[in-house]
Amino acid sequence: MEEFKLPEQENVGGAIAQVSVWSKIKSFLFQEIKVELTPGQQKFENRMNEVLNQDVTFKSFRDFLFQEIKF
Repeated sequence: MEEFKLPEQENVGGAIAQVSVWSKIKSFLFQEIKVELTPGQQKFENRMNEVLNQDVTFKSFRDFLFQEIKF
């Protein structure tokens, strides 16, 4: 795993400025994260997105709740 190093100084417009604590925290929290999925994981993720992003109308929800149950 790649080690994340926080800069102590940064060059701003030709002048060197001290990096504040907040800048260090922000650069650590919002660093770019790359995630690679296996084909099986990608298929599962695609199906979950389809389920979570489907259009749910009141009529379809009502029909689901009041569907006839056969034993």
